[in-house]
Amino acid sequence: MHHFNILLKNFSMKLFFSAIAIAFLLTGFIDQHTPVSKKIDELMRREIKELGIPGAAVAVVQNGKLIHYSNYGMANLEWNQPVTKNTSFQIASVTKLFTSTLVMKYMQEGKISLKDPVTKYLTDAPASWQEVRIEHLLSHESGIPWPASIGGFLGTKASTSDKPASREQVYKDIRDSAMTFKTGSKESYINGDAFVLQMVLEKIGGKKIGDIFRDEIFTPIGMDNSGFDEETRNFPAQVMKPLKNKSQIFTKGKTMPLVYKSFYNPTSYCSGGLYMSADDAVKWAIALDDEKFLRRDIIDQLQTPMPLKGSFTALGWNREIFNGHEAFGHSGGPGLGDILRFPKEKLTIIVFTNYADMYPYLAANIAHLLIPGVELPEIKAKTLERGYDKIVE
Repeated sequence: MHHFNILLKNFSMKLFFSAIAIAFLLTGFIDQHTPVSKKIDELMRREIKELGIPGAAVAVVQNGKLIHYSNYGMANLEWNQPVTKNTSFQIASVTKLFTSTLVMKYMQEGKISLKDPVTKYLTDAPASWQEVRIEHLLSHESGIPWPASIGGFLGTKASTSDKPASREQVYKDIRDSAMTFKTGSKESYINGDAFVLQMVLEKIGGKKIGDIFRDEIFTPIGMDNSGFDEETRNFPAQVMKPLKNKSQIFTKGKTMPLVYKSFYNPTSYCSGGLYMSADDAVKWAIALDDEKFLRRDIIDQLQTPMPLKGSFTALGWNREIFNGHEAFGHSGGPGLGDILRFPKEKLTIIVFTNYADMYPYLAANIAHLLIPGVELPEIKAKTLERGYDKIVE
């Protein structure tokens, strides 16, 4: 058996999959002999082999009980670390579910209302924001633009600086920009909404959003492997806070996975950038099921239509229908994180990976295995091509 410490020196895809197989032996299931776990395991092993996913974690919660948990593969190839229950994955836009959780907690405490105008909290907001309410920010219906100053492909045009814009600069650019559409007239999935919502939540909480998440969600629920790395860039250097058990992120390479690092500006952490272990996500899902962290009437608003008829979102959760089965959730990365919650079936499916090249389809595939009648939409592609395998030897 090859030692892990030669993985990076003498790497081939064959050896990579051998490492994945070894890691399978180091991790496990709640009960790998149950029909549920065997089906999920077969699906995950097949997809991991086909796509070359370095590491993943899968959990299923039903009625407040964990009915399946499994880890797969490697979290860090440089240090030869397998995925464990404490491995913290970058979940990208799945962060929005925890932004929503914070909003619901503040709603429960009477600190915020969905009908509150943004100008209640941001008194220097432009006149064009007069109709924007908290519910519009959560449902991508505000019309507030996402400025170029945030950088790169996330903006309206390419960034012109190697140093990401400050919170003050982004806010100025948004305030000075025209609305992209009339508030409440349509939905447009852009992160300008989340930037403004973060400013509101920081105003209420009186501290940075990462500290608010920790104090209001993670600590009360017991989520010990979740947080932001608070990366700061100023070419040619970048620094970040260390996070416990943080997984690397990977993209496709010519002969081996390449370490991939995306950047999330701390000014917009409500839209993405959170690291979280699947075990922590399980604690959160159970807390929602138990109705001890949030009351049922608050959680039920997930199924309340947003202002726009036919909205695809509810309180920041995306709404999907699988052959009559309603689900709420979010993905991010595009497929680093994928969570689906089926209220009627009281089922939550959590899939975290460290492979940046895949699309989010695994949670829906697991739902197909578990819920009779759930039909899958056609998958046109499982992965996207970033092209680094063509330019990196």
